[in-house]
Amino acid sequence: MKLLLVSGDLILSARVVGAARSCGLEMITVAEPSRASEVCDDSCKLVLVDLRCPGLDISSLVDSLRHERSSDLSIIACGPHVHEQRLEAARQAGCDVVVTRGQLERDAEAIFQRLLNADC
Repeated sequence: MKLLLVSGDLILSARVVGAARSCGLEMITVAEPSRASEVCDDSCKLVLVDLRCPGLDISSLVDSLRHERSSDLSIIACGPHVHEQRLEAARQAGCDVVVTRGQLERDAEAIFQRLLNADC
């Protein structure tokens, strides 16, 4: 099983890789949102989107992933707490979980567990 991280932020990547591993997930990363659909195959169970990605259209990305992938794919969006409009746009786009970056860094493993319905 895989977690796809859509982010160019190496610090974010470093902070979530441990939680992914604890849940038995292989983490792959793309910096450009436009590449997410091409690398997200049937082994991807979670997609984590950094709402600070340049050129991100969260609605288009969610639509693309939902259209091309299996229904068991869960999409998580995270962004700074001060980016309220981006967080709300992610909710409106249909992300399964929308959290601030601080919440993600603190609770990544629990979020992954809940979405995978597994004990990590």
